[in-house]
Amino acid sequence: MLFDLRLIRDWWREDVDYQWVVDAIAARSALGGLRVAVGLCGLAAPIIAVLTVLSPVRPMDSTSRMLLLLLAGVGVVWCARWWVRPWPGETESLILIAIADVCVTAVCAVSPGYVVRAVGMMMLLIIGIYVSALHNPKVLAVQTVWSLLAVVLLSIPLLRGGDITSALIMLLGMSAAVIVPPGLQFCYSLLRGEMLSDPLTGLLSRRGLDYHAAIWFSRRAPGPTCVLMIDLDRFKAVNDTHGHSTGDEVLISTADRLRRTAPADSIVSRFGGEEFAIIVRLPIDPAVEVADRLRRAVAEPLGSIAVTASIGLAAFPARVTPTRDCDLVRRTLGSADSAMYRAKQQGGNAIVTAENSLTYP
Repeated sequence: MLFDLRLIRDWWREDVDYQWVVDAIAARSALGGLRVAVGLCGLAAPIIAVLTVLSPVRPMDSTSRMLLLLLAGVGVVWCARWWVRPWPGETESLILIAIADVCVTAVCAVSPGYVVRAVGMMMLLIIGIYVSALHNPKVLAVQTVWSLLAVVLLSIPLLRGGDITSALIMLLGMSAAVIVPPGLQFCYSLLRGEMLSDPLTGLLSRRGLDYHAAIWFSRRAPGPTCVLMIDLDRFKAVNDTHGHSTGDEVLISTADRLRRTAPADSIVSRFGGEEFAIIVRLPIDPAVEVADRLRRAVAEPLGSIAVTASIGLAAFPARVTPTRDCDLVRRTLGSADSAMYRAKQQGGNAIVTAENSLTYP
């Protein structure tokens, strides 16, 4: 097959962490400049509305001219919001996108000239590019459908007037243009997945664990959740005896076993070196049972090599509402890590829970 359709499926299902993207831009000190750029792009709509009112081909009726001036005022307020206030949260960003789509489409609908409508289509494309960078595919799909419906609406007067050629140009032009934002977002998804994955095992990296944990705890209904820290016992001896390439094979095999054995909705990651972290959506007792299955899966020999694992387990504190508390995740990971080291001190191949230091087996 020339193209793996599973990539499209995974992209469509991806839940983009809006705040993570914003924080990543802010960490490079680029958020201020981007706010100015977004505001400047948005300023084009009110300027176009005012120029349309002043142009020789302005709408003949006063109602349309007043509507254009009203839309110009809304556009100025929209731009000022970007320049004088901090970067919007996810909900406000969606509201600003909706306002921009409606205003641009309204300006195009009221303006009689082809030039204004052509520029309006370009602005809808720019809005789509913004959505592709910061929001998930489903939001982009809604914005894309709006853009296509807007062009269909603008083409109806041309078709009624017999100008079929101009209507087809508008429809074909926008149909081609709306391919760009989804294409960009698909590329962002691939690059983000590559950046958040461990290149050796294919599991999530430590950064990938943070990313997906933030999405889970901020957007899902609260429920019992535990984290398991897994460290291979005496792994250094494998490298020293058999070489690092064999050690890599052991890590890859261990990662495959953890992925297959962990519950389907778990977050499985390589935390670093020979240490792995898994977040499971289970209460403490079922999580201990999962940990034991993982322990036994790791202990199965790989040819002439056999390794065992020490596992520390900690439950996330019960929450009443979803939260984006990164410190909570780190503290719980730290508790599981401490429990894992107690398991190693007991000789390894054991499970220790952070709550009551229960060892198993």
